[in-house]
Amino acid sequence: MQWFLEMRILLSLTFCSTLFADFNQTYNGFGLDIGTNGSGIFVTRQAIHDTENYSLNAEVRFYDIKASDETIVYNYYSGQYQTVGGKSLVMLPFLFGTNYYLFNGKIENNFSPFLTFRMGGVLVVDGNEEGSFKQRWSNPETQLTPGGFIGAGLDFKMVGQTSVSVMIGLEILPYKESDSSDNFTGRLIHISFNRRSK
Repeated sequence: MQWFLEMRILLSLTFCSTLFADFNQTYNGFGLDIGTNGSGIFVTRQAIHDTENYSLNAEVRFYDIKASDETIVYNYYSGQYQTVGGKSLVMLPFLFGTNYYLFNGKIENNFSPFLTFRMGGVLVVDGNEEGSFKQRWSNPETQLTPGGFIGAGLDFKMVGQTSVSVMIGLEILPYKESDSSDNFTGRLIHISFNRRSK
């Protein structure tokens, strides 16, 4: 449970920095994740410090894991397309972290490059691999594991207090299935559409 201690330390630091710092710009957003092991959607909240050198982030993701040999084939008997070799595995990461803006005030255009680091927990929901949708998801196994993300990105400021963020990095999902030695850590493209809170 070393990760639980690290998570408590991160949350304590985040709470203290929020108490003693000025975060007057808050953005809410949603977006798409496209990764090595699957894809998903997420919602996010970002509080930018008054200096605009860094921001604090919180996000919740819904991530559908794909099998490495999963493919879609056409069934000539039913006249339908169907998935073959699929995996009934969903991950729900809830992550907290920070963006550090490298060149704040040094670039005149409407984009800002940043480095990001996030960590938190991942709720893993593992259904059966065979049967109908109801049979696969009627009694899934659940597990809570650590997770995180480290990467770099760009914030594009748009008209009307909106922005688009694009990040590329390494998603850390150390969960291992009982019948496999592989975990689900891999590359991730993260695209977020944000709007400033009023």
